[in-house]
Amino acid sequence: MEQPHDYDEMNRKPLRVTINAPKRLLSSTVTPSQPPSVLPDELLTEILLRLPAKLLLRLRCVCRSWRTLISSSNFAKEHVQRSIAADPSLSGPRVAYHHSWEYKHNTFGDFSLGSLFENPSEPPEVVFFEERRRHEIIGSCNGLLCLHESVDTLNNHVMLWNPCTGLTSHSLQICGFIWISGFGHDHVNDVYKLVTTVYQKQTIPHTSATRIYTFCQNPSIRQMQDIPFRSIYGDGKGVFVPGTATLNWIRQHGARDFMVLSLDLVNETFSEFSLPPKDPDNKTFFFPHLCVLRNCLAVCFNHEKTHWSVWLMEEYGVPQSWTKLVTIPCHPRLGGDHLCPLYIWGNNVLVTVASSKKRVLYNLDNESFEFPVLKPTTTTLSLSTGLEFHIYHESLVSPSFGGFRGSSSRIWLIKD
Repeated sequence: MEQPHDYDEMNRKPLRVTINAPKRLLSSTVTPSQPPSVLPDELLTEILLRLPAKLLLRLRCVCRSWRTLISSSNFAKEHVQRSIAADPSLSGPRVAYHHSWEYKHNTFGDFSLGSLFENPSEPPEVVFFEERRRHEIIGSCNGLLCLHESVDTLNNHVMLWNPCTGLTSHSLQICGFIWISGFGHDHVNDVYKLVTTVYQKQTIPHTSATRIYTFCQNPSIRQMQDIPFRSIYGDGKGVFVPGTATLNWIRQHGARDFMVLSLDLVNETFSEFSLPPKDPDNKTFFFPHLCVLRNCLAVCFNHEKTHWSVWLMEEYGVPQSWTKLVTIPCHPRLGGDHLCPLYIWGNNVLVTVASSKKRVLYNLDNESFEFPVLKPTTTTLSLSTGLEFHIYHESLVSPSFGGFRGSSSRIWLIKD
C-alpha cells in the first residue's frame, strides 16, 4: 500500500515542454519580423478556467506562474462556481460510495459518473481509497467530502477531504453520539459549516445539543436551536442545496404527514415548508427521500410498490413551485425497492440507486431501464450490500482551515 504525497502526482503523465518555452501562452500568429506577443493575464485566466480540474492539476507543472495562479483560492472558487453551475462536465461529476455503519469496513469506492454512459457494455473502473478508521460521508459541497470517522460511539472525528487533489483537513473532534448532521457552504460569508445534533447517552437524564462548526481561518463552535431529532425521517443527513445556503431534512408530523425542515446556514435559523401535494389517485406514499437534481431540491416517493414519482422545487422554499419531473413505473428487478435519485445526466437520464443497492438508469424520454454493474474487485468493499452513494464534483477547493495546510497523510489509494 502506497501513501502518496499528492493524489494528482500518481496519475500525472510526463508533460513535453521545451527548455526555453516562455512562461506565458504564445500567440499562433508570431512571425520572424514580429516580436512574440503573449496573451493578457485576464485571457489566460479565462482559458484555464474552462479546463477540467484534473487537467489543471497537471498544468501546474508547466511553469511557476501557472502553478501560482491555479493553486490560488480565488481561482479555485471561480472554477468550481463556473463548472458546477454552467458546465458540469468541467467538474467531472463522480460517485463516491462506502459501507454503512453496520459493515465495519474503512474503504471508499470512487468512479466517474460519465463512465456509466461512455461504454455501457464495459463495467466502469473503480478507484479505491482506504482510511484508518471506519467512516461515512456526511455530505459533499464544491468538491469537498465531509467525512465522519468513529473511534467509538462517544468519540468522533470529522474532517474534509478533496478526492481530486488528495488533500484532507485536520480532524475536528466531536464527543457524543451524532444523531443528526449536515454539511454545506455559506456563500455569503464564504465559509463551510457542519451542523450536528449530538446525543449524550452517558448523562442521566439523556441530553442532546445542536452545534454548528465553522471551517475557516478562525474556526468557531456555537450552540444553536435544537433540531427535533426524534422526528427527523431517514438517515439524519441534511441535503445541501447549492446557491441557497440551506440544509434540508424531512420531518415527520404524525403517521403520514411530512414537512421539509430547512436550516439557513447564513442566518442559522430554521423554517419549514410542505412537500408536493399527494396524488389524488394515489393518496398513500412511502419512503420520501430528499436529494438535489439540476441544482434544485427534489424528492422521490414510493407509491404503494406500484410506481415512483420524482418532484423538483423550481423556486426554493416556495411549495407552489413543486413540479413533477417523472412518474417511474415499477420494474420486476426492483420489486418493493425505494429509489434514491443521484443525478440527471444530460437532459434525459435519471441516475438512481435502489434500496437493494442496484444502480439504475432511467431514460426520461423513452421510459427504459438499464442496470449498470461496476467492475468486480478483490477489495473488502462488496458491491452488493450495505452501500451508501454520494455525488460530488471534482474541484481545486482546499480542505484546509484554521491556518493548517491540507495534508494527504490520512487516506491511501489502494492498487487493486
